[in-house]
Amino acid sequence: MLAAAVETFAERGYGGATTKEIARRAGVAEPTMFRIYPTKEKLYEAAVLGPFDRFLEDFTAKWMAAEIPGGDPALVLQQFVVELHGLVARNRHLIAALASADPLTGGAQPALSRLETVGEAIARTYGLDFDVPVAVRIATATVVATTMFEDTLFPAPLGGERLLAEMTRMLVGATLHTGSRD
Repeated sequence: MLAAAVETFAERGYGGATTKEIARRAGVAEPTMFRIYPTKEKLYEAAVLGPFDRFLEDFTAKWMAAEIPGGDPALVLQQFVVELHGLVARNRHLIAALASADPLTGGAQPALSRLETVGEAIARTYGLDFDVPVAVRIATATVVATTMFEDTLFPAPLGGERLLAEMTRMLVGATLHTGSRD
């Protein structure tokens, strides 16, 4: 059911996806689906928001448990870029479905807010002055959008490791930049 939901939300958007179509694709009766997911919104949360939320939760927990909370900015950002790029590349339909639900995109906010704890720890540990909530969202959007359009924007040999290295370099440079935020 979840795979059918992701596929349908990605193709039709949240508003255009119907529970009838999702149930048909999943090979289950619609009432059966509603016993597990009582509303279309709950199904969307389980199929689309859940995996994205788990990635950010796991990433945050791992880095906050490190010896130096937040870790070295360059290392944190490199791992964030590589891991998020991999997640998006493996789940393009999931990310397309995430982007399809205008009224529900606020559902990603708790996960992004948790990710802010890593940014705050880095800023505090290294005495950096950056707008953590904005920076976290820009970094996430940069990796997600770049990965979604990677094949179009970065044909071989521009992609791959070269792309990940440059994205990391740009995000690290922005994080370590000491200019005024005014």
